Amino acid sequence: MFSSLPATLAGTVIVLALTPGLTAGAESLGRLFHSPVERARIDHPPPPPAAPTATPPRLDGIITRSGGRPVIFLDGLATPADTRQIRIDNASARVTTPDGQRHHLRVGDSPLNTGAP
Repeated sequence: MFSSLPATLAGTVIVLALTPGLTAGAESLGRLFHSPVERARIDHPPPPPAAPTATPPRLDGIITRSGGRPVIFLDGLATPADTRQIRIDNASARVTTPDGQRHHLRVGDSPLNTGAP
């Protein structure tokens, strides 16, 4: 009589494990070792911060030549320029920085005090 008890118990466990109604209500484990807030942060990370705008370069000087392209000096570096971007009468130049912003610079103005529109 006692020898059939383990077999009956094992059979009951198997039947209960295979019964779909008992396991359907169980919550899935999902991602282990994270709280719901951490999982939400992983699933929907915050957007990256906006890149700060770069300060405009300093216009150190303008050299014009009769037989070639003008040269402007931005932050001490010589840069070939187009004649349309330079105004000799007020010693200024229009410069587009790598981030796409346009600046109207005057020779000798501080980068933070350009008075550019």
